Amino acid sequence: MYSRRVSGRAGRRAGWLTAAILCVLSILAAARARADKKSPSYFDIGGWKPPVTRERDFVKGLAPGGMSVDPAEAPQGASRAIRLRVYADRDYRGTVLRWQSKTRAQIQRINAVLGPVFNVYFEIESLRDWDRTHVGVPLGDGLIEELMGLDPGKEADLVVGLVTPLRGVATSVHSVGIARLLSRHFVLRGMDDEQEFFAFEREFQLISPEERRRLYDDRKAHKEIVVFLHEWGHTLGLLHEEERRFVMNPTYDPKQREFSDYDKNIVALVLERRLAARNQPYPESADLLPLVEAMPADQGSDRDRAALVDLVRRRANAGAATAAARDAPDAVDLDGKDVDAFNRAVAALKAGRGDEAWTLLAPVVEHAAARKVAGKTWLRIAELAEATGALTRADEAAGRAGAAAGAQKIVADVESTRHRIALPLDGAKFGVPPDREPAYVAGFWETVKRLDGAGRELGPARARLAELGAAFPQAPGVEVLTCDLELKAGHAAAASKHCEAALEKFKGATRAHYLLAVIALRARREPVAELHLRQAILLDPADPTCWRALGQLYRTTGSSRRLAELANQHQALLSSPLPE
Repeated sequence: MYSRRVSGRAGRRAGWLTAAILCVLSILAAARARADKKSPSYFDIGGWKPPVTRERDFVKGLAPGGMSVDPAEAPQGASRAIRLRVYADRDYRGTVLRWQSKTRAQIQRINAVLGPVFNVYFEIESLRDWDRTHVGVPLGDGLIEELMGLDPGKEADLVVGLVTPLRGVATSVHSVGIARLLSRHFVLRGMDDEQEFFAFEREFQLISPEERRRLYDDRKAHKEIVVFLHEWGHTLGLLHEEERRFVMNPTYDPKQREFSDYDKNIVALVLERRLAARNQPYPESADLLPLVEAMPADQGSDRDRAALVDLVRRRANAGAATAAARDAPDAVDLDGKDVDAFNRAVAALKAGRGDEAWTLLAPVVEHAAARKVAGKTWLRIAELAEATGALTRADEAAGRAGAAAGAQKIVADVESTRHRIALPLDGAKFGVPPDREPAYVAGFWETVKRLDGAGRELGPARARLAELGAAFPQAPGVEVLTCDLELKAGHAAAASKHCEAALEKFKGATRAHYLLAVIALRARREPVAELHLRQAILLDPADPTCWRALGQLYRTTGSSRRLAELANQHQALLSSPLPE
């Protein structure tokens, strides 16, 4: 799991073990019953085998197949160390005997995979006590934030928290791990699956106790590697994959063995940048942006990809502002106090405190207007304002930047963001004045995160949406998100009413058009869906979501001519192929 939750498709999957074991064990029991009633025959498919052999063959299908160690790229130079700091809470230390030695052994097994693939290894800097109990505390943002508060990760490349072991069967990777996307922190539960062991003991009675124990131990060791690498992958910017063999598939499978080629490229880039500039929070952002903008369609959900691009773009903009101030200090003609406030705003933003960043930046904007500063200074202010979610102030600052390179891109990005979060230019009319925009923007994306990770449990998403609705009751975006929530709950009619209400307030709400297209497609009203998707593309051509959905519609309906026309339009407008 990752905390933004770009989980997308994960919520649609059933728990791997409960379903799998119940199914295969029932088949095994039936097979045994048939074997008892039948005498062997030369006409039996595959020939007759003793029951113990059949059981042993079946067990082989539950055993993990090992991890791939194919290099991501040709190794260059000596293997590099990733400094790892591990905290174990009271419950973990009290339950997992010799937890330090077991952790070291687990990291050795992980290094046996990482070394050949990425030419890196985890070096345990320290194993520390986390003097807290987390019994009954669900895996979520609260745990990640607590760990970040305990250790910001300035003296280590990665900080991992070990908390209360899971009791019961781990139904997915997300049952035992959570990470914050593109961060330096993640949390894991212990993975002693007692019920899996008992199931093996109860059902596999023909093979020897040693074979049952080996099956359990092999699966547990494999699961520990996969879950660790999965959550680590999220901290490097990886989204979920569909294929069972990939580590980033959120449903655990004994066949998981490798990262996809695209994921390997992401990991290699982020590692290279972070290990070369350990004193910088996110040095990969500028170089990572083109990669995530070109992310394949099978990575996460549409929203996952859009949110990741937005996160990386914000960090890249903030990093550019910092670099400009550092490399050309004479270009920012502010007084000393404003320069200090600007730099503290950048630091707050990089630490994920957007509201604090805007609070620090707002007076700087006022002072800059009074001083009549140069265009380059306004450009730096515009970049940082956009990254905090202060869209109106970013637009104004970009306008004052004049012909400064990059100003028009900020204007275009702000316009695109307004469409995606349903915030019109006259947002004050709907209770979102310019100075409250950062809170609205943060709340909107936080609700999207809850919706993406909701699965069938919509409670947290509904609660976060209620908070946003209480703060901004008239905002069109609240109607859009309510439409999304109702659609996930299976209430298509109610969802449609909320999306229509959003468009009544703001005709540029592209997400409402997209959701109405989804509703229309489910009702097999393809022409209506096409109209909504085309309108969304017209409003915000930079968003790949509706381009991709419309292309898929044409493929599904066999409209090859329209698909070709759409591809030509995309190429002419954006100078890139139609996303698939």
